[in-house]
Amino acid sequence: MAAGPAAAQSQSGLTANQVTQLKRLTVTATRTSAQVLDVPASVTVVTADELDKRVVRDIQDLVRYQPGVSVTRSTNTTNPFGQLSSFTVRGMSGNRVQMTVDGSRVQEILTDGSRDLVDPFNMKAVEIVRGPNSVLWGSDALGGSVAFRTRDPSDLLEGQDKPWAVELKSTFDSFDNSWRQQITAAYDFGDVEVLASFGHLSSTEPKAIKADPEGGSWGCPQRPAYFRCDRLFPAETSAYNGLAKIVWTPNADHEIKLTGEFFSRKTTVDQIWDSGAGSNPGTSLYYISDSYLRNVDMRRYRLALSHDWHVGASWLDSVKWNVSYSPQARDMDSTSNRTYTTPAHNRIIQSIRNYSENFWEADLQLQSSFDLGPTAHTLTYGFDGDITRGEYFDVNKTWRSDTNATTYAYNNGFSFPNSRTVRADFYVQDEIKLLDDRLTITPGARLATYSLTPDADYASLPGYAPSAVSSVTLLKKFAISYELDENLSVFAAYGEGFKMPTAQQLFQSSANLFSFPVTYIIPNPDLQPESVRNYEIGLRGEFDRGWFSVGGFYANYDNFIRSLQAVPGMVAADGVTPTHYWSDNVSSVNLWGIELGGEYEFYENIFATANVSWQTGRQRLSAGAVETAFDSAVPLTAVLGVRYEIPEHGLEFEVQGTFAAGQGERALPTTFRTEGYAVFDAYARWKPTENVEVSFGVQNIFDTAYFPNTLTGYTTVPVSAAVAAQSGIELQRGPGRTFKLGTTVKF
Repeated sequence: MAAGPAAAQSQSGLTANQVTQLKRLTVTATRTSAQVLDVPASVTVVTADELDKRVVRDIQDLVRYQPGVSVTRSTNTTNPFGQLSSFTVRGMSGNRVQMTVDGSRVQEILTDGSRDLVDPFNMKAVEIVRGPNSVLWGSDALGGSVAFRTRDPSDLLEGQDKPWAVELKSTFDSFDNSWRQQITAAYDFGDVEVLASFGHLSSTEPKAIKADPEGGSWGCPQRPAYFRCDRLFPAETSAYNGLAKIVWTPNADHEIKLTGEFFSRKTTVDQIWDSGAGSNPGTSLYYISDSYLRNVDMRRYRLALSHDWHVGASWLDSVKWNVSYSPQARDMDSTSNRTYTTPAHNRIIQSIRNYSENFWEADLQLQSSFDLGPTAHTLTYGFDGDITRGEYFDVNKTWRSDTNATTYAYNNGFSFPNSRTVRADFYVQDEIKLLDDRLTITPGARLATYSLTPDADYASLPGYAPSAVSSVTLLKKFAISYELDENLSVFAAYGEGFKMPTAQQLFQSSANLFSFPVTYIIPNPDLQPESVRNYEIGLRGEFDRGWFSVGGFYANYDNFIRSLQAVPGMVAADGVTPTHYWSDNVSSVNLWGIELGGEYEFYENIFATANVSWQTGRQRLSAGAVETAFDSAVPLTAVLGVRYEIPEHGLEFEVQGTFAAGQGERALPTTFRTEGYAVFDAYARWKPTENVEVSFGVQNIFDTAYFPNTLTGYTTVPVSAAVAAQSGIELQRGPGRTFKLGTTVKF
């Protein structure tokens, strides 16, 4: 889909013609300024205006009306923080979707981890590219990319009759009782503009859950009577974000920008599911859990310097360069107080699991334009690279009251070595126009080099010492678009992408001595990079009263990586139970689908909007294996809306309905399948003056209980009572009725 209704700036006084003229928006999906509907790819631009009027809470809320794109929330005892994981685009999730902020990478997700390190409040736009985007932006953009763009001073100063501006924002969301406050100020000194912004959020665990307290089809075993299966653990979250920018424009040819940014969020969870519960009765290991407090601290910092230079030479139009440093971390610690009876004593067990990535990044982009015979060329080329230091640390500290001794155990759970990743890529793209600019041909290529080196001092399991890996890959793309007339255009595109395995997938080496039989996670020496070949076609139309975009895609993924798979032949004495696990490659995954978007003003200031996605896929685990369904493909989902604007009174009303088909064939007959559902939302916005804005929203008006049709990984019956208790299926239901309120005041 092209840009959705969010792409139009729906402010009071806006005419219908302005609303539908999406050509005024540009995106960075092609590394050049381009009209959204002219980009030969499936691109959605979510603007700051939509973030405000829909009181967007987080990255999950951000894609609520983008079918085929989703974000899941953690709801199990292994990761009980209610955190959002990462984006899923066209069935590809986690690290297969590239996340960037102003071009800088966002930390990888680990097992039971999160990439929720971005606050939408400081963003002026979010660009979602469906399909591989590796040729222009490098590895990891296998399924697509999500690019956040932070606000500039000019965004706040625009339209002001004075050299300064101040903005105050406050929001409330009943989903998690979250309160947000943000203050942003900007000043224009002439050739220098500055911006500073600071915000705070406080929230609890999600409350609006339409779950069965008895656990639904799975039941609700092993829980205290006062804590049923429709609740998440009590949690308190406090988050801060900040943004500072200095933009120096000494003349019309130069713009130098210095950006500082930070994001910090800490969540504390009281895992009361364990409180008062006995474990291992009748043995010396029997204990009562007095308390179990768990914390997660997410941090992302960024310092960047960029320079845009309009050269204007005969052979060189412009030069853009950017360097940045961005340390990011996800630290977890938990403290369990236990009372043992044989012998009688207390234990305090503290578990620490910390992971960090420090990015040093550099990007150089040059652009040259020239004519060659009847063709006009815009050549974009340059270098894109980074050095990333990844560090993982884990320790279990146990104190016993009877001995007053503290013991330490390292490299537990998902342990893997610290490592250094180096990417150094060269790219080129040529946009060729001919036939009076009606025909555009865009070939491109990227020489991608990649190396990952583990630290030599890592204490791996015997026989499984990690070793460095590297790769050199040539990625190619080709796109063609043709304007049939002044309203209609068609396009076709081919693109390639690749993704190297992560350090965790390559080097993880640990033992779980508390399981029976003892289980091990070992490296797979034959693990290969993932790759994709993607094909797209589309038809677009743009008219005075509306627009539409419809397209189809087919993607072939090779060497798809699965984590924590049983190693063939390594079983316990019973000859059945697996003892060793690793990451392996699926032979192939084929995914295809149709995407549609559009908006039409069918009566003065009344607009109908639509976004539709349908996906299906097949997978083959090995060359000779039977082909089965690819469960991550999302069934038919349509988001249909009506918007009514009353610009003379500064009013806007909107209703959105999400209609989702149930899941069909699954890879295994025991897999849980969701049913179809319909959910309706409503929003209202009032701008009594140019400087005051009030937004109100109700999501899931009818309090519908449903399982999202993006749900995967659950069975019709729980594998065990422990699984039912620790990761109940009822908590995977979508949110119930939720109320939102947002206010913005500008000075």
